[in-house]
Amino acid sequence: MRRMATSLLFGAFMGLLAYVSSDRLLEWYRTGQLVAHKKPVLGGPDVLTYSGDPIGFTIEFDLYLFLLTMGALGVLMAFRDILLEVLGPQYLVDLQPTYQLVMRSYWLLAGSLLIVATLNRAA
Repeated sequence: MRRMATSLLFGAFMGLLAYVSSDRLLEWYRTGQLVAHKKPVLGGPDVLTYSGDPIGFTIEFDLYLFLLTMGALGVLMAFRDILLEVLGPQYLVDLQPTYQLVMRSYWLLAGSLLIVATLNRAA
């Protein structure tokens, strides 16, 4: 029972992490500005735009994308642990291939975004 409560708490935390990240990315989609975790320049805004700082924007975007991915995987892991506790080991779902696919896709997307941002800045 204690393990199930721990899994439920972990799943709730990771779900909140995914929710906040997706909210920030949705805000970027709507306004074109990404809220940054940097201290603002004296009198300047604390948002990033791609045209203002492509490298900083891409790194911040990748951070939110990474947190969204980890949040979703954390919720899946918590769901798996709760199912394992309730139903037993015969219903064990192996998430290792899913985890590897999601992480490879994330690194491919993040790496290509950084390369595009670097090439656009150099041009």
